[in-house]
Amino acid sequence: MTAKQWIYLALERPEEASAAGRALSFALVALIVANALLVGTTGQVLSPLATGAVSVVSLCSTGVFAVEYLCRVWVADKVHPECAPARARLRYVFSVMGIVDVLAFLPALFVWLAPESVVLTDAVRVIRLVRLIKVTRYMRGLKSLSRVLVKHRQEIVASLMVLALLCIAASVLMYEVEHTVQPDKFDSVLTGLYWAMTTVTSTGYGDLVPITPVGRLIGFATMTLSIAVVAIPAGIFSAGFVAEFRQEDRRKADAEDARAEAERAAEAKGRAGEAGNAGAAEAGHAGEAAAGNAGAAAEAEGERAGAAPAAQPAGEGERADAAAPARAEGEELP
Repeated sequence: MTAKQWIYLALERPEEASAAGRALSFALVALIVANALLVGTTGQVLSPLATGAVSVVSLCSTGVFAVEYLCRVWVADKVHPECAPARARLRYVFSVMGIVDVLAFLPALFVWLAPESVVLTDAVRVIRLVRLIKVTRYMRGLKSLSRVLVKHRQEIVASLMVLALLCIAASVLMYEVEHTVQPDKFDSVLTGLYWAMTTVTSTGYGDLVPITPVGRLIGFATMTLSIAVVAIPAGIFSAGFVAEFRQEDRRKADAEDARAEAERAAEAKGRAGEAGNAGAAEAGHAGEAAAGNAGAAAEAEGERAGAAPAAQPAGEGERADAAAPARAEGEELP
């Protein structure tokens, strides 16, 4: 495994990374949580030892997040293999998480490089909260939430529009009814909108309360309608979460089945290769045996062919010897 592949798995797919890659991913999550805890130290008087520890953690966090950003830029072509390397890196740099990764370390560098300023330091402390968004990469629930928002964005926008219309209508009506009676409380439509939001969300701070019969009737209608209106996005979110978790479990089961099928295919291929090698060996032995038999037959045929000519001259010589006395007797005859 190359270094780039190792970094890619450790940062983007820690569940498939090695033990060291998972340890790196866990260390990044722990560092993000530590930065979240450091937010509570803002504005407090700490001892010199605690102040030094906070400074060291902040310095290490800035350096680690800077290196992490550079590594993510480097492996962006593996995250988006359908794009060219340069385009994949630009796609990450200008993405939401890419901007979050930049804000996680770049403002802290300005604090060290720029002249010390209270306003700049406070602004950096506020921006440091952006580091908490980085933990969304490692939380299954937040990833599922983003996918639910993307899949059901039309239904969610429609339900929020209905909720906004209810709040605006209730705020205008309440302002028109209560302004003449409570001019110091309902002094504008925006104040009525504040009352409508606290009523719809069932918060009810009690600082704005209608006192006229018509105003109380409007409040009653607003609270009754808000029960149904607020339940719409809640139902969409709950149904989307259930469907998303089921699909994720199904994808994992399909991946495990595909992996098991690939392992079985590899085993079958290995057994077929071994059988082919055994068949080739048997064919080789049979060929050698056939070649040996053919050689023995050719040798025997050669021996028979060599013995036949040698016997033929011997037979002619015997006939010549037998015919010689006959010719001699024939010559003696008168």
